[in-house]
Amino acid sequence: MKKFLSLLIVFVVTATVFTVAHAMEYQLEQVVVISRHNLRYSLKAGDDRGLLTLRGGEMETLMGQYFEARLREQGLFPKNAQPAVGEVRFYANSYQRTIATAKYFSAGAFPIANIPIEYHRAIGQKDRVFLTPTDPAFEKRLADETNWKKLLNDLRKEIATVERLSGEKLNPDDFYKMKLRTEAAEWEAQESVKKLNLAADGILMDYYDGKVSYSEDEMRDVAKVSSILINSDFDRPFGAKVFASPMLAVVSDELNTPGRKFSFLCGHDSNLSNVLTALGVEEYTLPGTIEWRVPIASKIVIKKFRGSDGNEYARLSLVYPATAQIINREMINLDNPPMKVPLKLRGLQTVDADAIYKLSDVLQRINDAQIIDGRRVA
Repeated sequence: MKKFLSLLIVFVVTATVFTVAHAMEYQLEQVVVISRHNLRYSLKAGDDRGLLTLRGGEMETLMGQYFEARLREQGLFPKNAQPAVGEVRFYANSYQRTIATAKYFSAGAFPIANIPIEYHRAIGQKDRVFLTPTDPAFEKRLADETNWKKLLNDLRKEIATVERLSGEKLNPDDFYKMKLRTEAAEWEAQESVKKLNLAADGILMDYYDGKVSYSEDEMRDVAKVSSILINSDFDRPFGAKVFASPMLAVVSDELNTPGRKFSFLCGHDSNLSNVLTALGVEEYTLPGTIEWRVPIASKIVIKKFRGSDGNEYARLSLVYPATAQIINREMINLDNPPMKVPLKLRGLQTVDADAIYKLSDVLQRINDAQIIDGRRVA
């Protein structure tokens, strides 16, 4: 009888704790988005290389419209919102494709507000927040951290696919000639690796534009080779901290800016990959896309909530258009939403089953990700 009563008490207490933990209500107060630009012309497209395409602008406008519907649904903005000064911020790297992506998104999310797009350098010049100059003191450690042999071995199948589809041939020795750009946080492919990378990029952009038709498995291989250098970022935690720190400093400032409701920071796949690695995001899988880890037009979304207990909380997710939505030019709306994957931070305790964290814990993780060898990088 005593054993039965003990079990009953444990059950009642556990059930009560479970109910209390899930009785919390959250009110959305702020959203910070770190976005990759949308579809661009191939890097082999002559004068148009790297520029945002018309389809990219169209897709980004739809993404903005979807966010508007969700933010309105969650009570952050009214219909036809015209935010007050300081409530929103759109900040992009100083490239046409990033500025234009931010502009198209703002047109979808705030169509009558005429939101200014902030950028800090002349068009075509790198903003250090998005493409961080290399610190000479870190260069050797960055090189030592990169295992090109492993990357080559891991991608043999994918490389063979691109060779077959493009006619380009890889010289494996060229993998060991990679150079770190001194003016930005980028590895520069050399010789046959560069040619193969450009060929894969061209095939991928043509596929999204409906100009070529290959199997999904083939395109997964192509997509992986097209972002061969970016994907290697996920295996370089030291480098990720170095390169993500300026962006994380901006994110921290945005989350601590009084009156700010929405921030849109538009950069590149490298920004997302470095931020995800620097923050210690757990491994995740991406449904509905041929791309790996940071699909085209993907966004890291950080939402700040006020709990019914008066405390602040946060949730992170990766939002991106499905491959079919891009190719078929589908509407993206509440009935046909983009893909959404929750992001969990390794070693950080959630407060419920929906991957919600204490905001203070997330801010501490962002701060810690900017510290290397006891000093702040950003």
